[in-house]
Amino acid sequence: MKKTLLALIVGSCCMAQTFQTVPLLQNGTNDKRIIIAVLGDGFTTAQQTSFVSSAQSTVNYLFTKSPYTEYKNYFNAYAVKVVSTASGVKHPGTATDVAEPVIPVSNPNNYLGSSFDFGVHRCIYSNTTNKVAQVLAANVPDYDITYVLGNSTEYGGCGGAYAFASLNNSSNEIVVHELGHSFGKLADEYWFAGSGESPNKTQTSSPTTVKWKNWVGLNSVGVYPYSESPSWFRPHQSCEMRYLNQQFCSVCKEAIIEKIHSLVSPVDSYTPANTSTVNANSNVTFTVNEILPNPNTLVNSWKLNGTLFSSTSNTLTISPSQLNMGNNTLIFSVNDNNPLLKVNNHSTLHFTNVTWTLNKSTALKMTEVKAEERRYSIYPNPTDGEFFIRGKQDFAKNVRADVYDTSGKLIKAKTELKDRSTLLVDIQNFPAGTYLVNVYENEGMIISQKVIKD
Repeated sequence: MKKTLLALIVGSCCMAQTFQTVPLLQNGTNDKRIIIAVLGDGFTTAQQTSFVSSAQSTVNYLFTKSPYTEYKNYFNAYAVKVVSTASGVKHPGTATDVAEPVIPVSNPNNYLGSSFDFGVHRCIYSNTTNKVAQVLAANVPDYDITYVLGNSTEYGGCGGAYAFASLNNSSNEIVVHELGHSFGKLADEYWFAGSGESPNKTQTSSPTTVKWKNWVGLNSVGVYPYSESPSWFRPHQSCEMRYLNQQFCSVCKEAIIEKIHSLVSPVDSYTPANTSTVNANSNVTFTVNEILPNPNTLVNSWKLNGTLFSSTSNTLTISPSQLNMGNNTLIFSVNDNNPLLKVNNHSTLHFTNVTWTLNKSTALKMTEVKAEERRYSIYPNPTDGEFFIRGKQDFAKNVRADVYDTSGKLIKAKTELKDRSTLLVDIQNFPAGTYLVNVYENEGMIISQKVIKD
């Protein structure tokens, strides 16, 4: 999930100064949350209180925007009080889109090198983004999102490897928009010649084959040509990625949620923990503490030795009579059924499993518990033939997938381990319908999920 390794490499090569870090949002431990790091540039020692206030304002505003609102519990945020020798953002006066100088030419000695006039006057960025990397490595090495606030009230901002924004009255909106680029990998929905195919930008014009086809006709989503280049198309006419003070369109919301799902698990903790021992003659309660969206859209399921329980809560109690002698496998699985995702026709299913292996022994009258959390994705789902099951961890060499139709009949499917973490399943010759896919590793079930064949 984290960029720790890259950060450590950068930090070890180029030692950056350590600055004071101030928590802005705390929802849990950093290893279980998406980490936002807000850096200031052009703020002197005396201006750090002002920077932290501005950073807090941008974070607060970000979580008024859907889908960040719904997933606020998945984030932590920090302000890094980067101290500059001089106040302000550089302005070389070299932009060609305006009659420069729009504002006075200046070259303040700011720490991160933030400057206007990157191609256009309003674009604030830096020629020394390696300094941003060094500061992150030294201060918030486990960051997932970062942006830099430049100490200028002139309108400006840009996205890229990092997002930059000024302190203009529109800065909150600029941050939201620029994070659409750097976090959601979204394109501008006004024309910008430098960007290509993105989740919200394409050269496919057909509503039946466009990448956002599942949304066409809903929430004003369509296939709209860019007036400046009619061979390129966007999904909406008034999205946050086109105009400020809008909402993200359905296509952009889905892309941001996909990013969230790729970074963090909805499982915060679970009990019993690994290597526990419980009394085999007593009931055992299993609990998974989840990170809940608001409103809660998580869907839970429990299976013991392949048999599905009716319970969908985050707690299940098993009696001794339900356990076989020897090994038993209990799987808790959770995925997100948010209507902001086109779940029934969604390209990727993200889910997390917590698996307990319970070894029941008569002689010891104890049950040994081994527990493990693993995250997976299945894509594309629905599929027209082949689909992939990808683990966040590597599979064992002894892994297989069994496919069952709705009657419970086992149907032979071709499976292949494409790499250590990716399993290919081929159902091209199967009729359209819904299938159950069970994945076994070293003869123990680790996945049981539905796949739709178009």
